[in-house]
Amino acid sequence: MTLRRLGLQGKIVLIIAVAVISVVAVSTYIAMLLTRQLVEEDTYRKALAQARSIAQQLEDEHALENPPVLVRALRQLEHDFPSITQADVFTHVPEHRLVATTDPRGQVLELDHIRDIQNYNDYQQADPDQITIDTPDGNYWIMGTAIRHDGQSVACLNLKVSKLHLSVITERLVLRNLLVTLAGLAFLMLVIHVFFLQSIRKPVKEMIRVMDSAEGKSLQARARVRSHDEIGQLAERLNRMLARVESFNAELGQKVQDATAELERRNEELKRINEELFETQKTLARSERLAIAGQLAAGLAHEIGTPLNSISGHVQLLARQGVGGAAGARRLEIIERQIDSIVRSVKQLLSWTRQFDLRLEKVDVAQLLEDSLTLSSPTLQHRNIHVVMDWARDCPQAYADPGYLQQVFLNLINNSMDAMPNGGTLTTRTRFPVPDQEKALVIEFVDTGVGIAQETLKRIFEPMFRSKRVGTGAGLGLAISDQIIRQHKGSITAESEPGHGTRFTIILPLDCREQTEAEAGTPRVSKVESPA
Repeated sequence: MTLRRLGLQGKIVLIIAVAVISVVAVSTYIAMLLTRQLVEEDTYRKALAQARSIAQQLEDEHALENPPVLVRALRQLEHDFPSITQADVFTHVPEHRLVATTDPRGQVLELDHIRDIQNYNDYQQADPDQITIDTPDGNYWIMGTAIRHDGQSVACLNLKVSKLHLSVITERLVLRNLLVTLAGLAFLMLVIHVFFLQSIRKPVKEMIRVMDSAEGKSLQARARVRSHDEIGQLAERLNRMLARVESFNAELGQKVQDATAELERRNEELKRINEELFETQKTLARSERLAIAGQLAAGLAHEIGTPLNSISGHVQLLARQGVGGAAGARRLEIIERQIDSIVRSVKQLLSWTRQFDLRLEKVDVAQLLEDSLTLSSPTLQHRNIHVVMDWARDCPQAYADPGYLQQVFLNLINNSMDAMPNGGTLTTRTRFPVPDQEKALVIEFVDTGVGIAQETLKRIFEPMFRSKRVGTGAGLGLAISDQIIRQHKGSITAESEPGHGTRFTIILPLDCREQTEAEAGTPRVSKVESPA
């Protein structure tokens, strides 16, 4: 688990370290064996040479004749040559006896008993004057060297040379080599670390940073190419891939933007088509209702008109004859007024079901509005209604039918008067120019009457719908006004809140002939605002 957590550099360094240590351990073991053998041979040769040198020195200095001097020479030999642990000197003339030894216990080294042994594997005959054997435990050499005088062997120098010291020497040599090798290994690890840090780790971290930046939707970052090896080629490929992804992303974003714009355009077109379809459906439904109402009105006019004419004639005849006196005359007058009311209602119904024959001419709308208020002024004063005229200074003239447009103004004034039975304020306002309606004039009628409920407000322009008490109208005034304004290519809307009065707004084009010609060239459905 720990090995899995190591990075690439750690894994490679660990593998190299294990491999190098294994190789060093095996090579150290082999070097130890080879070095021990070489050191053993070198020590053996040096010991033989030292023994011959000491034997020659003892012969030259006549040390055999002075045992204390001989002992000092032997101890100096042990001091100079640490592998020699014991030195004995025997004389052969006149008899074989021990002259000197360095062993404090007095145990001597005898070699005479091996002179007659043949084919003995543990000794070496270095030369005719020297012989060497190994001790039974194999830890020492016993070297015998003849001391000659005038060519005759007069004494023998026996040395006990330790092989254990060879292991110490060997270990020191091997340890020294091992330390040098470990120092070289540490230097190699340092070089590998620096190499990985500069050539692999930094470039890889740079690429990881670029990838993280790309993952965070920032495709502008690029990896620095430090070399042209495999890592450098990988960085180049990464930069090339990011460039392609960025280009593809930009292209895809442009395509998405174009598709979104196209979708928005088609949605707008679909919305417009739906609105036109809705208006067409409303127009068709309205036309269907008009056709039905027209048939009904024509039938009623035919069925009611003839009897009413007969009744009216007889009533007028009775009135001239003075039947019933004064009381009869009053009743006949009431009957005649009611007949006139019925005739007027039938005429209004007939006029609403047909298209008005507009006679367009340039009309001073402000003057027409003032004339309408003048006609209604007696009733306005009688009902204690104050009139406010808030008109634009440069109110332009408009192409309209003055008679029908005045009928609309009078209908709206009458509605306002009916909404203020206890008096109030009627404000007439004209606005020009209007930001959203550059070629239209806005006319407003605002009263402080009782207001209209929202449920009723939605239906006030429907024919035969009455929001007033019975006897105050047939419910055709606003429907006729809406029909007249529609034929002028304008719109009429109403805003109201119970207890806070009502506002009627008319948007009247300055020249409705332009829209008529445009509709004649390209069929379209005019959008009329529904009352709020």
